[in-house]
Amino acid sequence: MFDLIGGRATWTALGLPTEGSVGDRGRVAASVQRVDSVSFHATMADVRKSAPRYPLAVLGANDVLLGAIEATSDAEPEETPVAHLMVPAPHTIRGAVRVDDVVKRLRKDHLDRVFVTTVNGVLLGEVTLDELERKK
Repeated sequence: MFDLIGGRATWTALGLPTEGSVGDRGRVAASVQRVDSVSFHATMADVRKSAPRYPLAVLGANDVLLGAIEATSDAEPEETPVAHLMVPAPHTIRGAVRVDDVVKRLRKDHLDRVFVTTVNGVLLGEVTLDELERKK
């Protein structure tokens, strides 16, 4: 016999269907939205070229989320490394988490959005408090 708890969590975090309608009801994976990203090795010049929406996810190897950039200044020199601008280790959740739990946590932490990652830290996207409250 196999213990599939970790496997199911990963499966659900990727937004893949689980059996039955009750298992999927109210999971964050159904509300994940695309988020702009940039490589950890990028510079401010690269960020400006991409004309991102903020927050901007900073990704390392294999699309693992390393940090986030909330905003940038026009005065920031072009050669500034993204690593100097990012907030390391931003808040994340997994797609298998229930919407109600995430809404409570976002309100408690005074956040309006959070990144969604796999158990290995691979970025899937983000969810916003407004979107989750509409789903409740």
